[in-house]
Amino acid sequence: MIKRFICATKGVNKVALLALIAIGLTACTTNETTPTHNYGVVTSGDFDFMKHGVVTYSWHPESEQVYLSEKYDKTVVTDLVREAIKEQLSLKGYQLKSGAGDVVVGFGLAEESELNDESIFDAIQLSTGVPFYSDDGKVSEKGSLYIAFFVPNSEVIQWQALAQSGIQPDLEPSESKQRVMGFVEMLFRRMPER
Repeated sequence: MIKRFICATKGVNKVALLALIAIGLTACTTNETTPTHNYGVVTSGDFDFMKHGVVTYSWHPESEQVYLSEKYDKTVVTDLVREAIKEQLSLKGYQLKSGAGDVVVGFGLAEESELNDESIFDAIQLSTGVPFYSDDGKVSEKGSLYIAFFVPNSEVIQWQALAQSGIQPDLEPSESKQRVMGFVEMLFRRMPER
């Protein structure tokens, strides 16, 4: 009788132990979320030229080419991008110089309805080839940011990047600033620090 009780107890303990293990394993599993990429980036060149004596930068005289519709205030958007570039370069230790800097920086902005991918490719020979979709699955209008670095007195591009994403026109100004800062920071992540 006692022997049967012990055997029955061992059986119950095994079942309870297996149930606890199963519950524990279930609690430990996670559902992996697939990362969504809401941007496309293509670069050409590298920042190796900046490792040798580059401390200052200046703006390219033809910088700030902007192709935006009347829905957007070109001055506000351009200032936002220029400030994001200045801030990231400053964080990396580079100083803006009036006149000729050690490196010359240019940038441009475009809204797809004003300057399409084919026109961008014809001008800079870069294309992400990525369409963007809104949350409801419809194709979104694409916004483009182009940044290029030159050495002074040369039209040869040392490094260039094209970043594109679906335009989000309903963002608050602080959200827009954060979004632009994120793009510029991502583009400059391999830039050497001073």
